[in-house]
Parts: sequence; structure tokens; C-alpha cells
Amino acid sequence: MKLLHTSDWHLGRGFHGFSLRDEQEEMLQTVCRTVEEHGVGAVLVAGDVYDRALPPEWAVQLLDTTLGRLRQLGAEVVITSGNHDSAARLGFIRKVAAASGLHFRTALSDAWTPVELADGTLVYGVPYLEPQLVAGELGVERANHTAVTAEVIRRIHQDRDRRSLRGRVVVMAHLFAASGVASESERNIGAEAAPGDQLDHHERSAGGLAVVPLGVFDGFDYTALGHLHGRQRLSETVRYSGSPIRYSFSETRQAKGAWLYDTDTGQAEPLDWQIGRRLVQLRDEIEVILDPQTVAEHRDCYAQITLVDDQRPERAYQRVQEAYPYLASFTYSGAARAQSATTYSQKIAEARTDAEIITGFLEHVRSRGPSQAEQQLIQEAMETVRLGGAP
Repeated sequence: MKLLHTSDWHLGRGFHGFSLRDEQEEMLQTVCRTVEEHGVGAVLVAGDVYDRALPPEWAVQLLDTTLGRLRQLGAEVVITSGNHDSAARLGFIRKVAAASGLHFRTALSDAWTPVELADGTLVYGVPYLEPQLVAGELGVERANHTAVTAEVIRRIHQDRDRRSLRGRVVVMAHLFAASGVASESERNIGAEAAPGDQLDHHERSAGGLAVVPLGVFDGFDYTALGHLHGRQRLSETVRYSGSPIRYSFSETRQAKGAWLYDTDTGQAEPLDWQIGRRLVQLRDEIEVILDPQTVAEHRDCYAQITLVDDQRPERAYQRVQEAYPYLASFTYSGAARAQSATTYSQKIAEARTDAEIITGFLEHVRSRGPSQAEQQLIQEAMETVRLGGAP
């Protein structure tokens, strides 16, 4: 049997003010098409189905349509709740849904109750566990991700050992595992990580204990993880599927797609998906950014643009936005910005004339002093005031 490992759909999420509804519809169409093309027997969604506890109506309807289509294609579906989901809302009909092949694992006790697939494979779905909320129920003294996950895995092993195994044993979880690489779009769950950071478990701090060591997952044929947005292979049997589409510019160069796990061979195959608009990060002077060839190449991308001109160009944001309709992030960080690090109050204190005060103000608010024409206007205004022409 083939299992499709995916996660972090984040239905309802936007991108720097742009709606991702079309991209997310394409994303779930891709999931369904993959199931059909590869004859997938079960889809494993390892958390963060929605982006927030109260998703928009269209996101709920989209999930409903997708789950119905997956069942029509003959695939069972196992879904665990992530740290972005409301576990209670996501799993409110889990007992009824199980009879139709939709298996929601959203409560703590669900974690050591497996879904048995047609070929005998056991799938244990561990929902996102907030250590402070579940440590007492688990009888764990230290409320951290490593301790609570280890205890849940111990109970899963106990359940597995009581059974007569006919197939593989798969576990799903939503957490930060050792050697995983972070992105900026992932909500902090206790392990502070900048985009691109690779964290390891250690006992010296709460942050280190929030990173779960890979050894916790020893003894399983496959571990399907969610939370980190880049598709990653942490070991031969432990993998992140990553989010199917990009949710931050830190994910620009990440591989996107899913894993296809074959329970017959025990092998996992990466699936590459190209969904939605491309992301582009441009850093240059405005003349280069607005070059017709550059614009033609990147006009339809979600763009993060940083200008580095020595002086902030006039109408910089407006000109760039006109050229790039999907401008998502704009920054000026040229030499003038560095020079403006001096506080405005310092500039006022150092000013020797009223004209220098005005110049300092303009440099402070727009990282560019007055043009020649503006200097003339300033001089005329100051002369009018001096002669008593102002009210």
C-alpha cells in the first residue's frame, strides 16, 4: 500500500496581504490528483490543517470537498491536529467520521489508538501536545516536548506490543525534531529558531528540551512529521513533508511537495510540486529593479524587494509597486538609511539653522534630504515666515 505523507496545509492563510485561496485550492487538487495517479491507499496529514482556530468558511468548505473527493478515490485519511488548529473543532465528529474512513486524531487518548489500514499497517496519530496541558495527565514531572512525546511513544509501544502485527507501524506527530531546519512562517512552540537554523536536542535549557531527539522514534517503520515547512529527511525513517506551498520568503528555495511511502518496500519517494505563484527576492538599485527585462521575468511573482541606492529614490515604493503588482515586501536599506541611524533628536540638537532642522526631518522620515526644487520651496517658505506673511 502507498501512503501519502503531507502536512501544514494552513487553510485560510494569506501571504503579506494577498489571499492564497486560489493557491490552496490548487494545492488540494494536487493532493487528490496524486492519490489518483499513484493509487494511494491512505493520506496522512500531520497537523496544521487550518492556519488558525477559527478558519474562514471557504477554508472549511474546501477541506470538506477535499475529504469527500479523497474517499471517492478510495483513500482513507488520517489527520492529526497541529499547533495552529483548534483540536476540539477539527475533531468534533471524529467518532462518526471514522466509520467512513476519515480518522481524526485530535485528543491525547487518540495517540495510542491506531488506525489499522487494509494491509495491516498500523498508523498512530499523535496530535500536537502542549506540554503544560498534558504533562499532568501523562504523569510526567517535567512539562516539555521531549518528556511528553517520549511518554506518549512509550504508550504506543505498549499498545503495539499487545497486538499481532500484520504490517508496518507508522507514527505521525507535529513537533520540532532534532536536526530539523526552521522557516520564519512556523509559530514558535518552545524552540527559538531563526530561518535556516538547524536545532538539536539538549538538556541545558527549555529550548533544548523543546526539540525532540530522533531516538524517541526508534522502532517505527516510518515517522511522518509536521510543523517545519521544508521537506526534510532527518533519518532513513523520520521525515518532514513540509508545507505543499510557500508561506514565507524564507521558504523561497525549499523543496515543496510530499513523501510517498510504500508499505511493501519500506521506501519513501519524494514528490515535487510546483503550486501557485513563484517567490522572488531582489536586492539592488532601483535602476536594476525597474529594468524592463527584470520586470518581465518577475512581474507575476510574489516579490520581496530591497533597494540599496545611496540615496532613497523619489517615489520609490510607488514606482516599484506599479512595476510589480504582487509586491509583498518592500525595504530601503541603502547608505542613506545607515546614515540616518543617528536619532532625530540628535539631528535637531546638532542643527545650526532652521533649514538644517527641516532637512534633518526629511532625512529622518524618508531617508533622503530635500531636492533642489524642495530646497527652493523651503527657502521661500522660511522667507515668508520671516517677513510676517504666515498667519
